[in-house]
Amino acid sequence: MNRNLRTLLPKGIITLLFLSFFLIGGCDVEFGGGGDNNGGGGGGGGDEEETVQGTVVSIIPDQDLEGITVEITVDDGAPETDVTDAGGFFSIEGPLAGDPTIEFFDEDSNSLGAISISVFPTAQVELGNISLENGNVNTLNITEVTFNGDISSNNCTGNSGFMEVDAENDQGQVTVIVQISESTDLIINGDDAVCEDFLLGRNVEVQGEIPSANTVDADRVEID
Repeated sequence: MNRNLRTLLPKGIITLLFLSFFLIGGCDVEFGGGGDNNGGGGGGGGDEEETVQGTVVSIIPDQDLEGITVEITVDDGAPETDVTDAGGFFSIEGPLAGDPTIEFFDEDSNSLGAISISVFPTAQVELGNISLENGNVNTLNITEVTFNGDISSNNCTGNSGFMEVDAENDQGQVTVIVQISESTDLIINGDDAVCEDFLLGRNVEVQGEIPSANTVDADRVEID
């Protein structure tokens, strides 16, 4: 037998025995860099971006609804922007959680007004119809929101009461009071449920209106 082959053969056998030992023993052997950790886990973390959208329906003094620049700025960060379409609609996605300022500019970069809004971590916020009048921003609907979070308290019986839900991602955490009423749809895995079925620590999707800071009148609370 070739001398080199006699030398390599034992090394190959040793390598195979080494791998077999770890595989049979239940140990994971990783080659190269690790992949994403998509396994289940408890709380913390959700969608890392939020969405804010609305529709400018009137401007005083009168001007075209299309081409209005909309900027959302969180603290001193760089603004996230969009430009209204022919119907005045805009949608902005980015790291928007907190109490950002939303400002509107005409095509000559003149400010048409600004307001502060509240955005929960993971939230999709629908501002509805907006009017811009002489430097003032008026929201004409109650703000609607959809967000995800973990139940941290449940003070609800049947279909009446409230839950506290922790909305959280890399931008921070906010505890939201989710008010439940007879008109709220409570759903678990596609089936109707009652408050008592929603256990602490479970992750829920909440959809509803924001009547005041960190409070949602829930239309729907759902566990997939």
